[in-house]
Amino acid sequence: MTIATMLLLAVPASAKPAPAGMSPLRMDVAGVRLAMPIEQVRTALAAASYSCKPFGNESDFAARVAAEVKDRTGARGPVPYTTGTMQFDCHGLNGEGLTIRFAQVQAGSIVDNFSLRIDGRTVDLPALRKQLAAKYGRPTVGTDLRGSWCDAGYRCGDGMVFSEGPTIIIDTSNAVTINATRGTRASKADDAAIMAAADRLVPKKSRAAF
Repeated sequence: MTIATMLLLAVPASAKPAPAGMSPLRMDVAGVRLAMPIEQVRTALAAASYSCKPFGNESDFAARVAAEVKDRTGARGPVPYTTGTMQFDCHGLNGEGLTIRFAQVQAGSIVDNFSLRIDGRTVDLPALRKQLAAKYGRPTVGTDLRGSWCDAGYRCGDGMVFSEGPTIIIDTSNAVTINATRGTRASKADDAAIMAAADRLVPKKSRAAF
């Protein structure tokens, strides 16, 4: 059994190829999906025998709302400090490197993006490409060598930075790299939710002196 089959794909021999343009939100690496809550991430990684360490903390949703309210009202005193997990750095049994970064939403920490790398010298790349095609189907754009999966309604390319919607990019040219992001629209929606929560606590005035 190849490394990819054990830790990445786990595709039954009888499985039919997935349809083209599979949603990135349904695609997983070691059981981890975009927007997955952190507790489910821990469970999936343990089941896939990945060893992980948390790295860094950042303000969670409640703390960010409190900071925004303080700025608007000019209140004194510290903001109640609560933290969300920023990142997991993980390693598989065969040297796979997996980094998972989290976004802080009202429900807690969720997967914002992740990246996996497997040394091309440790796997049969042609065989792995077939396994990728069997699990994920044809990419929305690109080829089996390097392709991207995006949801309908979003631009789809080979760059992560400018991805508007959920995007997964796989490159198997020399090594195996899988990069995924919820996209810039999700990040903007996270910020808008902070502002909306602050608006409810500090309603905007309908009049001003001018």
